[in-house]
Amino acid sequence: MAKLKRALATGLMAALLAFTLAGCAQSEQTPEGSANTGEASQEPAQQSNQVVDAYGRTVELPDSVETAATVGSGARFVVYAGGQDKLIAVTEMETEASPARPYTVAHESLFSSLPSTSNGNHLMETSVNTEELLSLHPDVIISSRSAAECDELQEAIGIPVVGISYQDQLFSDDVYTSIEVVGEALGTSDHADAVVAKMKEWQEDLDSRTASIADEDKPTCYVGAVNYKGAKSFGGTYVQYAPLEAVNAINVADEIGQAGSVEVELEQIGEWNPDFMFLNAGNMDLMKQDYANNQEFFDSLTAFQSGNLYTQPSYNYNGTNVEMGICDAYFIGFTVFPEQFSDLDAETVYQEVFETMLGTDYYQTMKENGMDFKQLSIAA
Repeated sequence: MAKLKRALATGLMAALLAFTLAGCAQSEQTPEGSANTGEASQEPAQQSNQVVDAYGRTVELPDSVETAATVGSGARFVVYAGGQDKLIAVTEMETEASPARPYTVAHESLFSSLPSTSNGNHLMETSVNTEELLSLHPDVIISSRSAAECDELQEAIGIPVVGISYQDQLFSDDVYTSIEVVGEALGTSDHADAVVAKMKEWQEDLDSRTASIADEDKPTCYVGAVNYKGAKSFGGTYVQYAPLEAVNAINVADEIGQAGSVEVELEQIGEWNPDFMFLNAGNMDLMKQDYANNQEFFDSLTAFQSGNLYTQPSYNYNGTNVEMGICDAYFIGFTVFPEQFSDLDAETVYQEVFETMLGTDYYQTMKENGMDFKQLSIAA
């Protein structure tokens, strides 16, 4: 009996030792800082919601972004990214619909119903009503201002600010990134990615139709009456005009050797003597006055003699209306390179661009308002 008791005691001690060692081994395998309890193991891991904006800034966002406000012309890209339903504040320039900003016309009922929290300037000095912004407490602010201004606003009011950058650009990494970043921030990436994918298709289509044409076989083109620092007549032009570049057309003003908008003398236009002229019909009064004062000069120009004077809506106003610039590029293609674009129906193309970018058939609205891509008669 004594031997049996000693045997039972020895077995019990061995079992207790094995149990203790197993417990220690399990404890060593438990991740540091977590309690080895069933309740703790069920806690979800914390996820950070970060986006890297167009300036390379890492912005920390709420887990779920339901509301957004805009500064500068950020609302334009909110529409492109399909997030307009999340807007709770825009700028004072956007609360009234304007054909110069098609996105405000396409979504007029929405924009007119929203409060404004800044003056809306895209490049010039802007002012933001931070007190009202704070009272609305949007989850995120989409801003087209500089990286420094995005930082300053974010630090001042404690609301994340996502920056976008796109001035005077159509098919560029800045434009693509800005649309994608807004979609990522607002949770509309599927829509934003689809828009970018379609834009890249248009970019390839426009380029491929004319890329193989030798420069000596291309007509020369001039863009006139563009607006910058006020309305301009024939002499207001663009160097490196994006819609012309998209179809590999020859822009006579490129010989100036700079980028952006400039004003040239009529004598310079006479020296260039372009085959085609694309003019901003919004400045028709100025052009008619110029024509009346210099009729002999203008009548001697090739474009006037051939009737190759065309209008296309300006695509830059307080930022770049990317959808309008794309339509302008296709219109140039239809006009300057008719053979290469003969398989396309112009109206169908314009409708597709506007519906993709703005979510509506804005082309019909344009025509109803007397705006279109068409031939001009300055003398009339």
